Formats: sequence, structure tokens, C-alpha cells
Amino acid sequence: MKKILIGIICIFSFFSLAACSKNTTTKETKETEKIEILESDFENQMNSIAEYLNRATFVVLNYNSSESENASSLGSGVIYKKVVNENNTYTYYLVTNRHVIEDGEKFKVYSSEGATTSANVLGVSVNHDIGVLTFISYVEYNVVPFASFDNVKQGDYCFAMGTPLYIQYLNTFTKGNVSGIRNEYVQHTADINSGNSGGPLVNLNGEIIGINVSKLSNNTTNVDIDGMCLAIRSDLVLEAIDEIEGKNDAVINPLLGMTVTDVSDILAYNYETFDAFWNELKNDFISYYVSKGYSIEFATAKFNESYGSKKNDYEANYNNLHAFNVYIPTGLTSGMMIREVVSNSASDKAGLKIGDIVVKINDIEVTNQTTFSKEFYKYKVGDSFTITVNRANELVQKTITL
Repeated sequence: MKKILIGIICIFSFFSLAACSKNTTTKETKETEKIEILESDFENQMNSIAEYLNRATFVVLNYNSSESENASSLGSGVIYKKVVNENNTYTYYLVTNRHVIEDGEKFKVYSSEGATTSANVLGVSVNHDIGVLTFISYVEYNVVPFASFDNVKQGDYCFAMGTPLYIQYLNTFTKGNVSGIRNEYVQHTADINSGNSGGPLVNLNGEIIGINVSKLSNNTTNVDIDGMCLAIRSDLVLEAIDEIEGKNDAVINPLLGMTVTDVSDILAYNYETFDAFWNELKNDFISYYVSKGYSIEFATAKFNESYGSKKNDYEANYNNLHAFNVYIPTGLTSGMMIREVVSNSASDKAGLKIGDIVVKINDIEVTNQTTFSKEFYKYKVGDSFTITVNRANELVQKTITL
């Protein structure tokens, strides 16, 4: 923006000197070209930000029942961290609003490429409307860094991305300015609507300056309102993330010591061969794009671009998860399966084994990792609780001391 202002100042300076210049036409052309180049640079910067955010911003699908196939609500979220796993997968950490994931029984995230992945609640903040989901994927997505909030000023350009209203408006990108800093919020004019909640608000560097949370509208007041959007400021978002991840001294998340996978995810790999799994994945992907009006040729090329290089990794994952289907009794479709137990951990000491399917924590039914986490994170180091597992189609109860 400073460059644009400099260019404008140069034009005003030129007009003041025009009367004593013989090369008026030449100089005016040069100055006009300078403005056009600067505007072009700004547009290119916006395009780059939008392109980068598009591979980091997801739709968050909230299901009010673990058995439901239709999401009850949707919001947005953005990846702020990833961890590379030993099996060539990535664990992603996605920040969103607490209200987006409250009261849900299971969650999925939906990418700009049309891929749907199961996600789990890492936790929610007590003090702020912030929550964190995690999910695992073979696809490499972008990670969006946080800005230093000390550098956020009134008048700064800002950009929002999210999915307002319906999934067909996936990752809508809007531009605005920072209108002001209002206590815990950034007030801005980058338009957002229902469904944008949890999506990123970024600066000209593509860094997160806030997580969008609400918009003042005619429905919430008795006066006409336009362009009053709010995002939770980035320094408070980071504070909430630290709270959730257990980095604050006041919060200690105990190590349970087991690796788990939702039974529903394992059943998703219950195909006789990897080729059968791969063909269905491909057909579903292509069908989605065709339903949006794209040609089969385009959809096929898009699938090859998005998934072709990851086929070997998917096959390895199929081999890993498909093998665990032998532990799932006929008719059991929910719960979370223990795939690994850390030696000398709380789970190991309690006698939990690979292949055990956790179906209850205390008296709370466990349908997936999300329902388990909601109960588990109530406990501190030194607390005890009971876990009921399905082991070879028999229910076994174990007591875990953290």
C-alpha cells in the first residue's frame, strides 16, 4: 500500500511541475505505467494468497450422530501445523471456532479438491471461542503461519477465506481492511457469512491475524449495518492453542500411551483388494467433479494430479488398516481400535492390547475418538477412570491411572 501511495504522490508532483516541463507526455506515460505495475503487483499478491490459502482452508463438517451420513452443520478451519509421520502420512492441526465443533458426535474435513477426511477433536478453549481438530492424510497441504499481532494496524489490508452457507461456495475469498481493534476482536470489512466461522483472516503476507467468528447484521440489531465483521485476534488464538495443546503451565494433558483409529475408518478399507479400494476412491472423486459440471477428462486429470503420486502410500495404508479388520466383530461399526500401545505407558500398565476396541470410557459410550476425547480431557495426571474394550467379541473392563 505504501508503494501505491508513493506512486500517487509522484503523479501530484508531476502536475505541479507540468507547466515548466517540455516532456509532459513522456513523463505522464511513465508515471501511469508505474501505477499500473504497482496495482498489478497487488493483484498478483492477492492471487498468491488466495491460492496458498485454498490448500490450507477446509470445510468442517459437524455430525450430531455418529451414525449419521449427513452433516448437521458446517464451518471453516485452517491448518496451522503439520507433523510428518513415519509411514509418509501427515498429521494436521486445524484451528476453528469452538462453536463450530460443539455438540458434535463426529467430524470430517472437506478439502478444496473434494476429499473428505475424518477428523478428531484435540480440544477446545475454555476462555476463547477456539477449538482444534486433527486429521491424518497422505496429501500434503499448506500450513498458514501466524502474524505478530503487534504489527496489526487499523487500515491494513486483510483477506478472509471460508465456506459461507453451503459447500458449493467452498473457500470463498474476500478482501477488506482492518477497521479497528476491539478488545479481543479484529473488526474488519472482508465480507463473511454463516459458515465462515473458524476460517482465517490474513494480512498481505498471508499470515493469520485472526480467526473469523461473527458478523454484525440487521438480524442482530435494529439498525442497518454493513461491513462489520469480527475475528478473534491472532495472539489470543495462539493463547487458546497453547491451552488446548497443553503448553500452558496451568494445563497438563496426560499421556495415555496408545495409538488409535476409529473403527469406521478401518472399515472404510474393508475391500478384498487395494485395487477395489482405489477404483472406488477414484470413481467417487470423478463423480463429484462431474456433478459440478466438469468433464470426465478434467476430473480424471485432477484426480491424477491430487492422488497419483500418493498411490503407493495409500496402498501401504490400506495394507496397514485392512489387516485390522480381522479384530472387528461382525456388526460392530463404532468405537476406536488400539493399533499400538507404548511400552510402560498408562495404557500398557492397565493391560490394554493391540486390537482392543474401546467402546466405553466410564459409562460414556465411545463411538469414535471425538466422544472419547471429550471425556478423557476432564482428567489430570494422577486421576483414574475405567475403559471398556471389545476383545475378541468379549467385553473387558480396565482401570487406567494417569
